[in-house]
Amino acid sequence: MVCPRGIRVVRYELESLGLRVLQVRLGAATVAGPATALDWARIREALAMAGFALLKTPKHVLATQVRHLVDELLRRPFTVAHRDVIAALAQEAGMGVRQLHGLFARLPGPGSLPGYIKHQRLAYAQELLEASPLSIGRIARQLGYSSLAHFSGQFRRFAQCAPSAYRQQQRVAPEAAVLDAEVPNSAS
Repeated sequence: MVCPRGIRVVRYELESLGLRVLQVRLGAATVAGPATALDWARIREALAMAGFALLKTPKHVLATQVRHLVDELLRRPFTVAHRDVIAALAQEAGMGVRQLHGLFARLPGPGSLPGYIKHQRLAYAQELLEASPLSIGRIARQLGYSSLAHFSGQFRRFAQCAPSAYRQQQRVAPEAAVLDAEVPNSAS
């Protein structure tokens, strides 16, 4: 998902290069004039300085859009069953499941679409374990897992600890940081 701030920053950076920006949206910016007249190196550098990357091909743009759709789909309030995520993603992206798999297979980055989805799902589980008061079972169900054991096993392989241990570590870490801040440094 592209936030309004990100759109403003991209627009500003392109306009500061003297370009007339017609539209900025997820994965694309439309500017007036022929593409051959653009200084791609300066555009790439300006966007990189602002924390953005210039995508090279329509397939890169599409893959970026699919990655954003994965994040959005996982964070929706209704639960999409673990086994149904790819079908739901293909429907939202307006392409077939095979086409979606093929797109990911040809691009650099995450190896496969299921691997990327699993990684994002478990990264979101970490966020929920850190910030949410929900039980671990409820978090597993919210992420589309039908079994707490399956969720726990995947989480252990991902984070090298059980979900309950991860939650405990995250609760202790801020308290330790506060205690460290309160102890004066006696080194001279």
